[in-house]
Parts: sequence; structure tokens; C-alpha cells
Amino acid sequence: MKSILLVRLSAMGDLVQSLGAVASLRRVHPDWRVTVVTQREWVPLLEGVEGVDRVVPFHRRGGLPALWALRRELRREPYDVALDLQGNWKSAMVTRLSGARDRVGMAGEWRQEPRSAWLLRRTIACDATPHPARAAWELVKQAAPDAPFCHPALLATEAELLDERAVLTELGIDVGRAFRVVVVTETSDPRALRPSAVRELTRDGMPTVLLLGPGEAAVPTPQGMVVRHGRGDVRRMIALGKLVSTAGGEVLGPDQGATHVLLASGAAGRVFFGSQDPHRTAPVTAQAMVRTGELACRPCRNRRCNNPEGVLCMEFDAATLTPVRSMLPPAGATGAGPWSAADLA
Repeated sequence: MKSILLVRLSAMGDLVQSLGAVASLRRVHPDWRVTVVTQREWVPLLEGVEGVDRVVPFHRRGGLPALWALRRELRREPYDVALDLQGNWKSAMVTRLSGARDRVGMAGEWRQEPRSAWLLRRTIACDATPHPARAAWELVKQAAPDAPFCHPALLATEAELLDERAVLTELGIDVGRAFRVVVVTETSDPRALRPSAVRELTRDGMPTVLLLGPGEAAVPTPQGMVVRHGRGDVRRMIALGKLVSTAGGEVLGPDQGATHVLLASGAAGRVFFGSQDPHRTAPVTAQAMVRTGELACRPCRNRRCNNPEGVLCMEFDAATLTPVRSMLPPAGATGAGPWSAADLA
């Protein structure tokens, strides 16, 4: 039996996207032991994930004491291979501290901090557009070449579903019929859906719940049915996403962690991109959407919009949206591509 260590410290959405690699391993080697290292605030996301045998939390603000404590915890068992799914100095350092005989990460532009590859034993190159789900799969194939590309799957307990169902019922939502969840983000973030866009996208009469997270604590409660999740409520998001899925509803949201969690819980949905490149971060199970037409200021990765006219890239309605074709492998794909029907499981 092999023992595999996966290192993905952050962020929430990228961690979720990387979990398809766990399903890939479990599909072809159910007897292998899989350990995941992530920041301690994201540990609850991994509860019940099939294929994860052990989760080791990392305290990212703990300095050297936290690193040495992590090293002691990791060295409790040996690893045949450690995979750096993130590509920065911290994730490479954790991979190194694991003591694994083989330490592997992506090369070149796939790394957030390319020089961190010095801490690894080897790196691999890929001609595709960098994406966290693709990176995780390419690295897993170093240990299991026949592993198929799989989607992430987050699981809620029956008790969690019951609790979230009660919250929705109190709001007047019939969870037996299709309803929609819209992820609301602080509007100072240029990735946020604009209120005008939300109004346009929810005119069809489907019951709609607005989801606000801890980052929106200062946002006045919008009109309509609102659910507020506090810090540490990631398990509630998983339950909410599962209820949307069971009811045949949908999720609408920006390219942020909460949207990724809801979608990985089984919900269908659309993710709206402004300045970001959807080919690099779009959830594997959702339809990515962009505003039709090019803007002079796009692309950008600014956390504050510098356009004097405002966040035009996120101002749209149903008539000014264009779907973006995914560049990720289809579910079940194996090998290096291109893929045919015969490659799909």
C-alpha cells in the first residue's frame, strides 16, 4: 500500500477544486492511504470526503513553532510521495518537512512562487492553462498514471441537512421544489455580483435566497430571503449546496470560495467572471459566464477596481452574457489528451 500526502493550504475555493484528485486516487487505488494538509480553518470542508484518510491542520500565522509542530505531526507516519498542489514557498516547505522520499510539484507558470520549486525533489510541466483542478490531477498521475479526471464531491451529514432545511423552511422556502442561491459579496470587491445584475438574473420567479458570509458582516441586509453564515460555518454551506442539488435548483455567484463550496456539494450553477480569467479558476462543474465584448481594462487581477466608470466587467444582464467553454478534461478522462469517448469512464 502506498501513502500519499497532498498539500493544499489555501484558498478555500482552490482547495475544493483540488479534491477531485482524491476521488481520482480512490477510483484506481482504494487501498492507498491519503493524507491532506490544509489550513486549519478549512479542515471542516474535508469531513466525510471519500478517499481522505487523515487531515493535518496547518496554522498559517503560527510562524516557526507552527511549522515544527506540523513537522512532528507529519513524521508520525512515512509517505511514499508528497504532492505540492499549491506551488508557493509555504506549501513547498510543508512538502519538504513531510520527509517523503519523493516530493513533486508543478513547474513554471503553474507555481505561484516559481523559486519555491527548489524545496522539491522534482517538478513536472504541462502545456495546458494553469488551473488548480488540473494541477492536482497532473500531480496525482505521477503516483497513479491511470487515475481519471474526477470532480470534487463534498458531503453533508443528515443532521446538517436537517438543520439547514429548518433555516430555509423558516424563510418560507419549500426545499422540495427548485430554488436558487445567490452568493452576495461585499461590493468593494470587484469580483462581486452587482445588485443590478442580481435583479436581472432573478426575474424568472424562482424562489431566491441571498447568501452572505462573514466577509459581509457590515453589508446591510438586502431585501428578500437572506441566509447569513458566520465564520466557521463551512459545513452549513455544504448542506445548503446539497439541498439546492436535491431540489433541482441553481447557484449564482462570483468566482469566490462560497460559490465553489456550494457547487462541489452537488448544486448546478453559473459562475460570473469580470476581470479574472475563467479558464484558470472556473469550478469544474459549473457554467462560467462573462460579459459580452472586450473592455479596455481587462484582464486585471486587482482587488480594487481602478476604472473611473466603475466595475463595468460585472455589470450585465441576461442579454449581455456569454458562456465560456471549459478547457479542463472531461470527467473520466485519462492520459494526456485530446480525449475521445473511449477515454471516458
